[in-house]
Amino acid sequence: MTVNVALIGAGRIARVHANAYRGVSGGRLVACTDPVEAAARSLAKDFDIEVAPSMEAILDNPDIDAVLIASPNALHPDQTVAALKAGKHVFCQKPIALTLEEADRVVAEAATVDRILQYGFMLRFTPPMPQLRQRITDGELGTLIATRAAVFGWEPTGDWFYDPAQGGGVILDTLVHFADLILWLFGPAEKVYTDGGAYVLDGAKRFGSPDNATVQVRHSTGVVTSMYVTWTAGHGNFTIETYGSAGSAAVDLVSSQITRTFSRDKGFGFPDLVWDYGYRGEQQHFVDRIAGTATEVIGGGVVEARDALALCLAAQRSLDEARVVTFP
Repeated sequence: MTVNVALIGAGRIARVHANAYRGVSGGRLVACTDPVEAAARSLAKDFDIEVAPSMEAILDNPDIDAVLIASPNALHPDQTVAALKAGKHVFCQKPIALTLEEADRVVAEAATVDRILQYGFMLRFTPPMPQLRQRITDGELGTLIATRAAVFGWEPTGDWFYDPAQGGGVILDTLVHFADLILWLFGPAEKVYTDGGAYVLDGAKRFGSPDNATVQVRHSTGVVTSMYVTWTAGHGNFTIETYGSAGSAAVDLVSSQITRTFSRDKGFGFPDLVWDYGYRGEQQHFVDRIAGTATEVIGGGVVEARDALALCLAAQRSLDEARVVTFP
Protein backbone atom coordinates (compact mmCIF):
# COMPACT_ATOMS: atom_id res chain seq x y z
CA MET A 1 0.00 0.00 0.00
CA THR A 2 1.25 3.45 -0.94
CA VAL A 3 -0.21 6.33 1.10
CA ASN A 4 -0.81 9.44 -1.01
CA VAL A 5 -0.28 12.63 0.98
CA ALA A 6 -1.02 16.25 0.09
CA LEU A 7 0.55 19.32 1.69
CA ILE A 8 -1.62 22.17 2.95
CA GLY A 9 0.82 25.05 2.92
CA ALA A 10 4.04 25.67 0.99
CA GLY A 11 6.17 27.68 3.38
CA ARG A 12 9.42 26.84 5.19
CA ILE A 13 8.10 24.03 7.36
CA ALA A 14 6.21 22.51 4.42
CA ARG A 15 9.54 22.21 2.62
CA VAL A 16 11.06 20.50 5.65
CA HIS A 17 8.32 17.87 5.56
CA ALA A 18 8.50 17.55 1.79
CA ASN A 19 12.21 16.85 2.06
CA ALA A 20 11.54 14.29 4.80
CA TYR A 21 9.24 12.36 2.43
CA ARG A 22 12.20 11.68 0.17
CA GLY A 23 13.23 9.12 2.78
CA VAL A 24 9.79 7.74 3.70
CA SER A 25 8.85 4.28 2.46
CA GLY A 26 5.22 3.42 1.71
CA GLY A 27 4.17 7.06 1.45
CA ARG A 28 4.57 9.83 -1.12
CA LEU A 29 3.66 13.47 -1.58
CA VAL A 30 1.41 13.95 -4.58
CA ALA A 31 0.13 17.53 -4.32
CA CYS A 32 0.31 20.83 -2.46
CA THR A 33 -1.73 23.99 -2.16
CA ASP A 34 -1.11 27.45 -0.72
CA PRO A 35 -2.91 30.81 -0.91
CA VAL A 36 0.37 32.18 -2.27
CA GLU A 37 0.31 30.52 -5.67
CA ALA A 38 3.97 31.25 -6.40
CA ALA A 39 5.02 29.42 -3.24
CA ALA A 40 2.94 26.38 -4.18
CA ARG A 41 4.33 26.33 -7.73
CA SER A 42 7.89 26.61 -6.47
CA LEU A 43 7.50 23.76 -3.96
CA ALA A 44 5.72 21.59 -6.51
CA LYS A 45 8.51 22.09 -9.03
CA ASP A 46 11.24 21.32 -6.50
CA PHE A 47 9.57 18.11 -5.27
CA ASP A 48 7.89 17.00 -8.51
CA ILE A 49 4.31 17.10 -7.26
CA GLU A 50 1.07 18.66 -8.49
CA VAL A 51 -0.38 22.02 -7.49
CA ALA A 52 -3.99 21.85 -6.28
CA PRO A 53 -6.10 25.00 -6.62
CA SER A 54 -7.37 24.83 -3.03
CA MET A 55 -7.60 22.75 0.10
CA GLU A 56 -11.17 21.91 -0.87
CA ALA A 57 -9.93 20.39 -4.12
CA ILE A 58 -7.54 18.21 -2.14
CA LEU A 59 -10.26 17.10 0.27
CA ASP A 60 -12.54 16.24 -2.66
CA ASN A 61 -9.88 14.10 -4.37
CA PRO A 62 -10.54 10.40 -3.62
CA ASP A 63 -6.97 9.47 -4.61
CA ILE A 64 -5.51 11.45 -1.72
CA ASP A 65 -5.42 9.45 1.51
CA ALA A 66 -3.99 12.00 3.92
CA VAL A 67 -3.15 15.66 4.35
CA LEU A 68 -0.15 17.25 6.00
CA ILE A 69 -1.17 20.61 7.45
CA ALA A 70 1.74 23.06 7.43
CA SER A 71 -0.17 26.33 7.57
CA PRO A 72 -0.07 29.23 10.09
CA ASN A 73 -1.00 28.15 13.61
CA ALA A 74 -4.41 29.83 13.82
CA LEU A 75 -5.65 27.83 10.81
CA HIS A 76 -4.87 24.40 12.29
CA PRO A 77 -8.16 23.61 14.05
CA ASP A 78 -10.49 24.52 11.18
CA GLN A 79 -8.35 22.73 8.61
CA THR A 80 -7.96 19.63 10.78
CA VAL A 81 -11.70 19.35 11.40
CA ALA A 82 -12.47 19.87 7.70
CA ALA A 83 -9.99 17.17 6.69
CA LEU A 84 -11.32 14.67 9.24
CA LYS A 85 -14.88 15.33 8.07
CA ALA A 86 -13.73 14.64 4.51
CA GLY A 87 -12.41 11.24 5.59
CA LYS A 88 -8.71 12.07 5.33
CA HIS A 89 -5.98 11.02 7.72
CA VAL A 90 -4.31 14.11 9.14
CA PHE A 91 -0.81 15.05 10.15
CA CYS A 92 -0.87 18.58 11.58
CA GLN A 93 2.00 20.79 12.60
CA LYS A 94 1.99 21.99 16.18
CA PRO A 95 0.21 23.58 17.94
CA ILE A 96 -3.21 21.93 17.79
CA ALA A 97 -4.82 25.39 18.19
CA LEU A 98 -4.27 28.68 20.01
CA THR A 99 -7.05 28.24 22.58
CA LEU A 100 -8.28 25.27 24.59
CA GLU A 101 -11.80 25.82 23.26
CA GLU A 102 -10.55 25.32 19.69
CA ALA A 103 -8.43 22.35 20.78
CA ASP A 104 -11.45 20.74 22.43
CA ARG A 105 -13.39 21.12 19.18
CA VAL A 106 -10.68 19.11 17.40
CA VAL A 107 -10.64 16.50 20.18
CA ALA A 108 -14.40 16.09 19.87
CA GLU A 109 -14.28 15.70 16.08
CA ALA A 110 -11.41 13.21 16.24
CA ALA A 111 -13.48 11.04 18.59
CA THR A 112 -16.17 10.62 15.93
CA VAL A 113 -13.95 9.26 13.13
CA ASP A 114 -11.59 6.33 12.60
CA ARG A 115 -8.87 8.38 10.91
CA ILE A 116 -5.27 8.77 12.10
CA LEU A 117 -4.59 12.22 13.60
CA GLN A 118 -0.97 12.87 14.49
CA TYR A 119 0.78 16.10 15.50
CA GLY A 120 4.21 17.43 14.62
CA PHE A 121 6.23 16.59 17.71
CA MET A 122 9.35 15.37 15.93
CA LEU A 123 11.46 15.28 19.11
CA ARG A 124 9.74 11.99 20.01
CA PHE A 125 11.57 10.54 16.97
CA THR A 126 14.88 12.39 17.27
CA PRO A 127 17.80 10.36 18.62
CA PRO A 128 18.58 10.10 21.46
CA MET A 129 15.24 11.24 22.94
CA PRO A 130 13.47 7.85 22.57
CA GLN A 131 16.49 6.24 24.23
CA LEU A 132 16.38 8.79 27.07
CA ARG A 133 12.72 7.99 27.65
CA GLN A 134 13.53 4.28 27.76
CA ARG A 135 16.24 4.89 30.36
CA ILE A 136 13.77 6.86 32.45
CA THR A 137 11.10 4.17 32.08
CA ASP A 138 13.58 1.44 33.00
CA GLY A 139 14.54 3.31 36.18
CA GLU A 140 18.18 3.70 35.15
CA LEU A 141 18.32 7.23 36.58
CA GLY A 142 16.52 6.27 39.79
CA THR A 143 13.98 8.68 41.22
CA LEU A 144 13.86 11.67 38.89
CA ILE A 145 14.53 15.00 40.57
CA ALA A 146 15.13 17.78 38.05
CA THR A 147 15.71 18.59 34.41
CA ARG A 148 16.80 21.71 32.60
CA ALA A 149 16.68 22.55 28.94
CA ALA A 150 17.50 25.29 26.46
CA VAL A 151 15.43 25.47 23.30
CA PHE A 152 16.75 27.52 20.39
CA GLY A 153 14.47 28.55 17.54
CA TRP A 154 15.19 30.68 14.49
CA GLU A 155 13.96 34.25 14.18
CA PRO A 156 10.44 34.21 12.69
CA THR A 157 9.97 34.85 8.99
CA GLY A 158 6.62 36.65 9.32
CA ASP A 159 4.64 38.88 11.67
CA TRP A 160 1.99 36.22 12.29
CA PHE A 161 4.43 34.30 14.50
CA TYR A 162 4.42 37.17 17.03
CA ASP A 163 0.68 37.87 16.93
CA PRO A 164 -1.07 36.17 19.88
CA ALA A 165 -4.13 35.64 17.67
CA GLN A 166 -2.17 34.03 14.80
CA GLY A 167 1.08 32.47 16.00
CA GLY A 168 1.15 32.96 19.74
CA GLY A 169 4.77 34.00 20.27
CA VAL A 170 7.83 31.96 21.19
CA ILE A 171 6.09 29.94 23.93
CA LEU A 172 3.12 28.69 21.90
CA ASP A 173 5.01 28.33 18.63
CA THR A 174 8.40 26.97 19.69
CA LEU A 175 8.35 25.86 23.32
CA VAL A 176 5.31 23.69 22.52
CA HIS A 177 7.78 21.10 21.20
CA PHE A 178 9.34 20.83 24.63
CA ALA A 179 5.99 21.08 26.37
CA ASP A 180 5.05 17.82 24.67
CA LEU A 181 8.49 16.34 25.30
CA ILE A 182 8.61 16.98 29.05
CA LEU A 183 5.05 15.72 29.54
CA TRP A 184 6.07 12.57 27.61
CA LEU A 185 9.22 12.15 29.69
CA PHE A 186 8.23 13.34 33.16
CA GLY A 187 4.44 13.24 33.47
CA PRO A 188 1.61 15.78 33.85
CA ALA A 189 2.22 19.36 34.95
CA GLU A 190 1.09 20.53 38.38
CA LYS A 191 2.09 24.19 38.27
CA VAL A 192 4.11 26.55 36.08
CA TYR A 193 5.88 29.87 36.43
CA THR A 194 7.26 31.96 33.56
CA ASP A 195 9.39 35.07 33.23
CA GLY A 196 10.73 36.76 30.11
CA GLY A 197 9.62 39.26 27.51
CA ALA A 198 10.27 40.98 24.18
CA TYR A 199 13.99 41.67 24.51
CA VAL A 200 15.24 41.96 20.94
CA LEU A 201 12.85 41.46 18.05
CA ASP A 202 10.74 44.33 16.74
CA GLY A 203 7.84 41.98 15.93
CA ALA A 204 7.69 40.75 19.50
CA LYS A 205 7.77 44.31 20.80
CA ARG A 206 5.00 45.43 18.45
CA PHE A 207 2.69 42.59 19.47
CA GLY A 208 3.70 42.45 23.12
CA SER A 209 4.66 38.79 22.89
CA PRO A 210 7.90 37.26 24.18
CA ASP A 211 10.96 36.46 22.09
CA ASN A 212 12.74 34.95 25.13
CA ALA A 213 11.28 33.21 28.18
CA THR A 214 12.21 30.91 31.03
CA VAL A 215 9.52 28.45 32.11
CA GLN A 216 9.64 26.35 35.27
CA VAL A 217 7.26 23.43 35.62
CA ARG A 218 6.59 21.21 38.60
CA HIS A 219 5.28 17.82 37.49
CA SER A 220 2.84 15.68 39.46
CA THR A 221 5.68 13.13 39.66
CA GLY A 222 7.75 15.62 41.68
CA VAL A 223 10.19 16.41 38.87
CA VAL A 224 11.02 20.11 38.44
CA THR A 225 11.74 21.22 34.87
CA SER A 226 13.35 24.53 33.90
CA MET A 227 13.28 25.52 30.22
CA TYR A 228 14.79 28.54 28.48
CA VAL A 229 13.37 29.27 25.02
CA THR A 230 14.66 31.89 22.59
CA TRP A 231 14.20 33.23 19.08
CA THR A 232 17.32 35.43 19.24
CA ALA A 233 20.26 33.02 19.55
CA GLY A 234 20.82 32.92 15.78
CA HIS A 235 20.69 29.12 15.56
CA GLY A 236 18.38 26.20 16.24
CA ASN A 237 18.41 22.96 18.26
CA PHE A 238 18.37 22.22 21.98
CA THR A 239 20.06 20.91 25.11
CA ILE A 240 18.50 18.94 27.97
CA GLU A 241 19.95 17.58 31.20
CA THR A 242 18.06 15.16 33.45
CA TYR A 243 19.05 14.35 37.04
CA GLY A 244 17.90 11.45 39.22
CA SER A 245 18.84 9.74 42.47
CA ALA A 246 20.87 7.08 40.65
CA GLY A 247 22.37 9.02 37.77
CA SER A 248 21.97 11.68 35.12
CA ALA A 249 21.72 12.03 31.36
CA ALA A 250 22.62 14.95 29.12
CA VAL A 251 21.81 15.66 25.48
CA ASP A 252 23.47 18.59 23.69
CA LEU A 253 22.52 18.78 20.03
CA VAL A 254 23.96 22.29 19.76
CA SER A 255 27.55 21.19 20.38
CA SER A 256 27.64 17.70 18.94
CA GLN A 257 25.78 15.27 16.69
CA ILE A 258 26.40 11.59 15.97
CA THR A 259 28.33 12.08 12.73
CA ARG A 260 31.09 14.48 11.74
CA THR A 261 31.92 15.07 8.08
CA PHE A 262 34.68 16.89 6.26
CA SER A 263 35.01 18.14 2.71
CA ARG A 264 37.70 20.32 1.17
CA ASP A 265 35.05 22.75 -0.08
CA LYS A 266 32.88 23.06 3.03
CA GLY A 267 35.17 22.07 5.89
CA PHE A 268 33.82 20.23 8.94
CA GLY A 269 30.12 19.69 9.45
CA PHE A 270 27.56 17.26 10.79
CA PRO A 271 24.06 16.09 9.86
CA ASP A 272 21.43 17.54 12.16
CA LEU A 273 19.52 14.83 14.04
CA VAL A 274 16.27 16.80 14.28
CA TRP A 275 16.09 17.62 10.58
CA ASP A 276 17.61 14.45 9.22
CA TYR A 277 15.91 11.96 11.55
CA GLY A 278 13.11 13.57 13.57
CA TYR A 279 10.94 14.87 10.74
CA ARG A 280 11.47 11.80 8.59
CA GLY A 281 10.76 9.55 11.57
CA GLU A 282 7.45 11.17 12.41
CA GLN A 283 6.29 11.02 8.79
CA GLN A 284 7.30 7.38 8.49
CA HIS A 285 5.34 6.64 11.67
CA PHE A 286 2.30 8.50 10.29
CA VAL A 287 2.38 6.53 7.05
CA ASP A 288 2.92 3.24 8.89
CA ARG A 289 -0.06 3.91 11.13
CA ILE A 290 -2.28 4.58 8.13
CA ALA A 291 -1.00 1.39 6.50
CA GLY A 292 -1.58 -0.52 9.73
CA THR A 293 2.04 -1.66 10.05
CA ALA A 294 3.07 0.40 13.10
CA THR A 295 3.34 -1.88 16.12
CA GLU A 296 3.44 0.94 18.68
CA VAL A 297 1.92 4.42 18.75
CA ILE A 298 4.78 6.86 19.39
CA GLY A 299 3.60 10.05 17.74
CA GLY A 300 1.65 12.63 19.70
CA GLY A 301 -2.10 12.34 19.17
CA VAL A 302 -4.89 14.81 19.73
CA VAL A 303 -4.96 14.39 23.53
CA GLU A 304 -1.21 14.87 23.81
CA ALA A 305 -1.39 17.91 21.54
CA ARG A 306 -4.10 19.42 23.75
CA ASP A 307 -2.01 18.76 26.87
CA ALA A 308 1.03 20.46 25.34
CA LEU A 309 -1.11 23.47 24.36
CA ALA A 310 -2.58 23.67 27.87
CA LEU A 311 0.90 23.80 29.36
CA CYS A 312 2.02 26.52 26.94
CA LEU A 313 -1.12 28.59 27.54
CA ALA A 314 -0.54 28.31 31.30
CA ALA A 315 3.09 29.35 30.82
CA GLN A 316 2.01 32.37 28.76
CA ARG A 317 -0.63 33.29 31.34
CA SER A 318 2.00 33.06 34.07
CA LEU A 319 4.16 35.51 32.13
CA ASP A 320 1.27 37.88 31.41
CA GLU A 321 0.00 37.88 34.99
CA ALA A 322 3.38 37.52 36.79
CA ARG A 323 2.19 34.63 38.94
CA VAL A 324 2.37 30.90 39.38
CA VAL A 325 -0.38 29.09 37.47
CA THR A 326 -1.67 25.86 39.04
CA PHE A 327 -3.35 23.12 37.04
CA PRO A 328 -6.72 21.82 38.27
